[in-house]
Amino acid sequence: MYTTRRDGDALTVPVEVVNSGTKRAFYRFRLRITGPGGYDATASESADVVGLYPGTSWPAELTVRDPGHMPPAHPHITIESIERNEYKA
Repeated sequence: MYTTRRDGDALTVPVEVVNSGTKRAFYRFRLRITGPGGYDATASESADVVGLYPGTSWPAELTVRDPGHMPPAHPHITIESIERNEYKA
């Protein structure tokens, strides 16, 4: 199981992207992380070099900081956007 980790002023958020489609695809996503005291940070990532083959997954870790705020112990993580583009051969 993946867990969010605090390290000083940084928060590391684990993500796993899974291609449950029938074609190789490229993914982009954006997360928003909020918490008490006004903590508000965003992070984005993309899997656009090789793409994900059907039935495969891609684990990633995104590290975020919100200057002037310490990472919350129990952050609220929201997926702001997901983009999936199928491979065109």
